[in-house]
Amino acid sequence: MSLVLAAPPALGQAPPGGVRLSYTRGPGAEGCPEEQALRDVVAAQLGGTDPFVEGGGRLVDVVLVRQGRRFLGEIALYDSDGRRLGGQELASTACGALVADVGTALAIVLRPARSAREPAPGVPPSPEPAPLEAASPPASEPSPRAPAPVPAPPCQPGAPARPVARPGPSLAWPRFQVGLGALIAEGIAPAPAVGFSGSVGARWEAFSLSLEGGWHLPVAAAPYRGRIFGVSWLGGSVVPCGHAAWFFGCGLVTAGRVRHFGMVNVVGEVMLPYAGLGLRGGVEVPFSTHLAGQLAGDVVIHVIPPGLATPGRVLWSTPPISGTGVVRLVASF
Repeated sequence: MSLVLAAPPALGQAPPGGVRLSYTRGPGAEGCPEEQALRDVVAAQLGGTDPFVEGGGRLVDVVLVRQGRRFLGEIALYDSDGRRLGGQELASTACGALVADVGTALAIVLRPARSAREPAPGVPPSPEPAPLEAASPPASEPSPRAPAPVPAPPCQPGAPARPVARPGPSLAWPRFQVGLGALIAEGIAPAPAVGFSGSVGARWEAFSLSLEGGWHLPVAAAPYRGRIFGVSWLGGSVVPCGHAAWFFGCGLVTAGRVRHFGMVNVVGEVMLPYAGLGLRGGVEVPFSTHLAGQLAGDVVIHVIPPGLATPGRVLWSTPPISGTGVVRLVASF
């Protein structure tokens, strides 16, 4: 709490030119709320007035960075000569909540400075002596003149701030994301299949939305009288996800086609539609500011199953549920 202890005597002396703000989103915190969101939090707790001015004599320096699963916010105060007056460090797993906490801490610190350089709003002027003389008791009474009551101001700037709702959006502008990975799937082809997946989408602090495409390499099968077919899958998915620290959970809407084509002793091919609904869970580990690794697992219920049949005979059918494991690299911009 060195910031709270050191700042009131320093900022309460009404620094020349006011206080200016420096706001930096460091490595891993590029998607955090912008500077205006922090100004809004501070202003909301100071009666709607933004206390920061360009070219102020004192400096409030705020730096946000990501460290593992948490976001860290470092606050530092400097005088007009560049000497550090105090500092404080806050942490949160959500960057939007961290910015709100930093703004609350700054509002507490800046309240003495604001009250020192601005008159308290709504305070009535002191009564003139003449009206007090006119309203005083007669001179024959020995008791001293009682002072006229002065109305209390509706709000004292130095009083503790009332709790207020955190203003501004909790999500910053989205970041563009692309991903590429390898997968293994069970339940669409007659045997486990390997393949590849790619994705494009947008990522906010706690939410993402992406479009994914996937391809399963052909798997050989002999479903009818020794005839060998190859089975492969090609499709796409819409994937909305929620994120908390390193973990995420998603919904899946997927559709595509399953190709059955003749191999070795049979010719021809059949294209069959496929659709499914499912869920995804996984973990995302950041490697750097712009690159992360994902490990995820999908469970999909077949709405339109990808089986193979001839008139009057089912050659091959799928189970009602399929599963997929994916290892993916994701880049953010």
